[in-house]
Order: sequence, then C-alpha cells, then structure tokens
Amino acid sequence: MSNLRPSRLALRARTWLVLALLLLTAALLRAHRLGAQSLWYDEGNSARIAERSVHLIVEGAAGDIHPPLYYLALKVWRSWFGDSEAALRALSLMCSVLTVALTWIIGRQWFGASAATWGAGLLAFAPFAVYYAQEARMYAMLSMWATASTAALYSLAKCPKLPVGAAALYVLASAAGLWTQYGYAFVMIAQAAAMVVWSRLHWVCLMRYGLLTTLSLVLFAPWAPIALRQVVGWQVDRPHVALGDALLEIARAWVVGRMVPAQEAALPMMMFGCVALFGLKARDTWRLSGDALAAAGLVLIPAALLLLANAYREAYLKVLLVSLPPLCLLVGNGMDRLAHPIAAVIVRALAALTHAPTLAVHHHAPSRLPFRRIGALGLALATAWSLTPALRNLYDNPAYARDDYRSIQRFVSANARPDDAVLFLAPNQWEVYTYYQRDDHNLYPLLYRPPRYEEVTALLESIAARHRRLFVLFYAEREADPDGWQEQWLNSNMHKAHERWMGNVRVAVFAAHHSALKPTCCAGARFGDHIRLASAQMQGGLLHSGDALPIALSWISDAPLDRRYKVFVHIGSSDSAPLAQFDSEPTHGLRPTTTWQAGELIHDRRGVWLRDLPPGRYEVLLGLYEADTGERLSVTLEGRPAGDRLRLGTIEVR
Repeated sequence: MSNLRPSRLALRARTWLVLALLLLTAALLRAHRLGAQSLWYDEGNSARIAERSVHLIVEGAAGDIHPPLYYLALKVWRSWFGDSEAALRALSLMCSVLTVALTWIIGRQWFGASAATWGAGLLAFAPFAVYYAQEARMYAMLSMWATASTAALYSLAKCPKLPVGAAALYVLASAAGLWTQYGYAFVMIAQAAAMVVWSRLHWVCLMRYGLLTTLSLVLFAPWAPIALRQVVGWQVDRPHVALGDALLEIARAWVVGRMVPAQEAALPMMMFGCVALFGLKARDTWRLSGDALAAAGLVLIPAALLLLANAYREAYLKVLLVSLPPLCLLVGNGMDRLAHPIAAVIVRALAALTHAPTLAVHHHAPSRLPFRRIGALGLALATAWSLTPALRNLYDNPAYARDDYRSIQRFVSANARPDDAVLFLAPNQWEVYTYYQRDDHNLYPLLYRPPRYEEVTALLESIAARHRRLFVLFYAEREADPDGWQEQWLNSNMHKAHERWMGNVRVAVFAAHHSALKPTCCAGARFGDHIRLASAQMQGGLLHSGDALPIALSWISDAPLDRRYKVFVHIGSSDSAPLAQFDSEPTHGLRPTTTWQAGELIHDRRGVWLRDLPPGRYEVLLGLYEADTGERLSVTLEGRPAGDRLRLGTIEVR
C-alpha cells in the first residue's frame, strides 16, 4: 500500500494539473481581445435589457423570442463587474470555460482520461465555442446547461441507487436551460434517446428519468404558455436552403465556426468527420461503443430537429453550440484510438531503419514507449493547424468582425448637426445605439411587428418636417417591414444623398427639402439611344459644406431596356475628378432600368452630400453608366453631342 500511495497521488496531481492547464488555455483564448469589438445588434439588446428592473425584464422577455433567465443573470453580473463590453461578455466567457470543465468530466466517464483530455482540449480551441464565449448573449450559458444536465443524466443512468446530487443537478440544469433559450427542448429530446442507450431500457432508470424530467418541466411551467405563444407566433423570413447546403453549413460551424470561407473549411471538416467516425469504435474491438453512440445522438439529433422544424437559418446555427461538447469528445476519442496505430507505425518504421526489431516485439509496445507521444503530437499539430486560421480571423480580420455600432455612432456624431435625426428601421437598433450614445435626443425607432403603415406614415412625415437631414440605419429591416414600404416612402419623399455599408449595417443620409426646387435648363437631354431626361430640378442659392444637395429627376424611355444602368451626380468641374458624388440605380434600386416600360415616367429623387467640401463655386454634372461594365452613356443635348456628363447647373458653397 505504501508503494502504491505515492503513484496514485502523483497520478491525481498530474490529472488536476492537466485540467488546470486546459481551463487556463480556454480562459486565455476567450479573454483575448474580449472588449476589442463593438457590441453588435443583439448584444446591445442584452446590455440595455439588463439595465431594467426585474419586472421590466420579465415583461420584455414575454414579448421576445428568448426567456428571461440570461437577462436576469446578466443584470446581477453587471452590478458586480460593470457594463463595459468586456465585462458584459465575461459572463459568457465564464460559462464557456465551465463547459470545458464539464466536458472533461463527461469524457472521463465515457472514454477515459486520455480521450477526455483530447475532447476538452478541442473544445478549448474550438472557434465556434470561442466566438460565443465572446458574445454577450445566452448561447454559451445554454451550452453549459446542456453539458451539465448530460453529465448528471449519465450518472443517473449508471448508478444503481439514486444519486441525489446528480438528480438535483439534472432537474435544475434542465429547467435553467428551458428558461435560457427555447431551443433547449432539442437537447432534452436528444438526451431521451441517449438515456435509452445508457439504461439499456432498464425500467427503474427510465422511470427515474421520467420523473426527474417531469419535475424540470414543472419548474418551467409558469413560463410555458408564453413560450408556446412566442414560438408559434414568431414570424421571420426563412429562405429555402437545400438540405445538402444546410448540412455543410452546420458541419462548418461545428468545426471552424463561420470564420473561414467554405472552400478552406473542407479539409478540416473531413479530418474531424473521419476522426469522429473512428471515435465511435469501442476500445480493442471494431464494435460500436454505446457511450459513443449516445454522444453521436446528442450531436446529430438537435441538428436534425432544427431542420425538421423548418427553423433552419444561418442566424440560428448558434443554437447548435449545445452539440459541440459531445462532438469534441467523439473526435477526442477517435484521436486517442488513432494515437496507438500511428505510434505503432512509427515504431515499426524506426525498427526497420535501425535494425532493432525488439522495438516492435509486442503490439502493445507503442503504448509503453515514448513513441506513442509522437503520434499524439502529430494529431495535435494537425488539429492546431486546421483551427488556427479561424481563430486568427476571429481576433484580427475585419471581414469577420461583428457589426460595429461603436463606429457607426462615432460616424453619425462626427457629421450630424444639432437639428439632424437618426432613424432606426429595424427593431431594437435603438438599444445598441444608445449604449454608445446615452443622450437619445432626436433618435427615432420606427414601429414594427407588424408595421402599421398609417401610423408609420404620420411619424415619417412628422420627422421629415422637423429635420433637414436624417441618418437612417438599415439592418434586417425586411423582418420588421417585409415589403420594404418604409424605405420606399423615404426614397419617394426625401433625397438620399449618401449610403455606405458598415459591417452588415447600411447607413444612409437623407435630405428633406422644405422649399420648392428650381428647374434646370437640361430637360430633353438624351442618354444613349433610348433614355431621355424629362425634367430636372435642384436647389439653387447658397449651400454650406456638409449640406445635402437635393435633386429631383424624371426619366422616360422610348423602348424597353435590357441592361441595368446607374445614375451618378458629380460635384466639381467638367475637366476634373469629382469632389463629391453619389451613384445609385434610379429610385435607389426600387425601379431598375430593366423594369421600365416604354413611355413610362420614372420619378427619381436623389441628392449629394457635400461633406467636407471647401468653399467655392462648383458644377453639378449628371450621367448614367452600365452597372456591369461601368461604361458611360453618351449625352446628346438639343441634337448635339455633350460628352458623357450633363451639366445641370452650378452651386455656391460657403
């Protein structure tokens, strides 16, 4: 006994050291640049909801697609740690690190310590997990509840007597999962299938499981009517996606997140898939492992239910974060199984090269030799090589950054005047914007779900009458306004003078003109063979740098057009490059030239933002060019060629 005790203590110390290193690695990867990016749309919603009272949080969640537990937890968290971007995201970071620890515990129960270390290590580095550990939303917490309840459920299935601690953990974690996100129901269905495998249909285990699951549902019962109403009545656009494409996107999310292009993700996906299949094998036999089969169900069933419920959207893939821990354990088990034959190949090759056949006398020799570690090291390096590009893109590549509302607010603040307004054409944009601008003066969120057009019209007319310029933020606006009616009103009644994309947010500047525009002298000019400028009006008199010059055009074509053309307005001189300009299709894309009918009059309101324009007198030049090639149409005025730009008039800027 005295000889065994030190070795056991050393083994236990080494085990805890490995776990500590795994958790430290997971924490460092998730803490790196935690507050570097702006809060995006949904995160801003979390931040502002967590500021409310408990009553208002619950009341707001009753009208949303998410139950209130995460927001209540975030409210407590921010009272302890503050409300900076990093502090708000740190709650998800903590949940994600705890999930790594729980995954290691489950892996030891399923496949042994070595496979558990592989699996937890994979989860620590997984880009999908790291991404949502750095987001102030409920998905890292959802994955934690799913992993905790699975660990407890396995103990319930394997213990002859009822383990009170595991039973309490299962009930509380399952109820908490339902109170965190409605997608947790998919986890419970997958767990039911796993329980059938683990219990081998033993009636005592199944009865125990049924009673505890019922108890967790009872804890969720007060919210169940609200959940049913919201899930059934929640209407969003779900574009059709081919099954094969959906499966590939799900696999890409699990393996490399969405931080690597699909074509570059093919090799890591194949590697992980093959190793996961190898992880289904039981030790020392080619039969399927029961625990591995249950793990496969925990991976695949939530994804299958998402597809069968016709709930697949790219934005909903984050719900499948719950499947990542069992997937990592399957791959980790496969890597542990593969380390043996890889090491055997290395040993035999070295034996042949060094003429030392005693190295390969027994087929278990590699497991007792340092060469086995070489096989494990090779697998680890291959895994790191496949995941590093995704993590690098997550941290440093602007193409994969979240929507930058911090920069949007700074852009508007730097260019807006005291009488300008900001208009939000998507629900809840007001929340994230006011996280960065606490003064909500002249900020207008529009009505939504469903839009009441008469009320929105009255509101838009009132806003346009009080403000000379509007900064309008478009994000997922078709979910709130499927017909695009609000944007049509803006394009038909105001003058869009600027438009730019900032991440996934489109920022446009519209000018309202409260006095009559003056006709120009260029009506009747022809562009190309068929398009004629029926009328043109613009503001006369003095303008100031930063104003938006409003212009009203009317077009007519004498024949149908088979090509799309864009309209450009240049501010400058006819013999130099423009100092300000704005290009877009007629009516800003609402009536492209391929939809024009012969003889139809097309009214096209537009403008040009005179941003940072020095004082002076400038020409206003108009033209059209082919959208695909950029080739300009020739201009004819009063039967004479006029180049490829038409001079509408001049403006004076002070």
